Amino acid sequence: MNFKQKHPETCLAKCLMILLEKSRNQKISDKYELELLIYSLKYERENIARGHLEKVVKDFNVRINWYADSKIFFNFVKKMKLPKHVSLINEKINLRMIDRILEKPIILYIDRFCIWKKEWGLYYKYHYPHFIIVNKRIGDFYEIIDPDDGKIKKVEPNKLSKAIISLRNHL
Repeated sequence: MNFKQKHPETCLAKCLMILLEKSRNQKISDKYELELLIYSLKYERENIARGHLEKVVKDFNVRINWYADSKIFFNFVKKMKLPKHVSLINEKINLRMIDRILEKPIILYIDRFCIWKKEWGLYYKYHYPHFIIVNKRIGDFYEIIDPDDGKIKKVEPNKLSKAIISLRNHL
């Protein structure tokens, strides 16, 4: 299975495709990655994630729980007409919450700077929002799939926590 995104702004699309392929044990066309992004661009620019989720539930008849950390963002999204297969939940996103719902892999929105600042040249200098998959917890680490380079990595809990908090506070 290829975990690497093909386009610079398709990390959410690729994460959704990876989870769909794993759960259905079926290959999804690489074209779908760009289709998701293009479909999503018709929505408010503050929230193209809604378009991604709407297309996935329509195309694959799946249920999605969408956790919104911010009450303001939750209320913003709540006013939109979401598909009935998307449940919007307002809950603080932190490691405790991740551990509680991590029965299956989950997609997490983070500030990539906090996790890879020492390892990656370009990303060392910039804060940038990014979607990853938290696959599972293994002892003192989380195993993640990073669609940017397509690699499976181990991340320390404190780095993952900083990435969540930095997204919330800076981005």
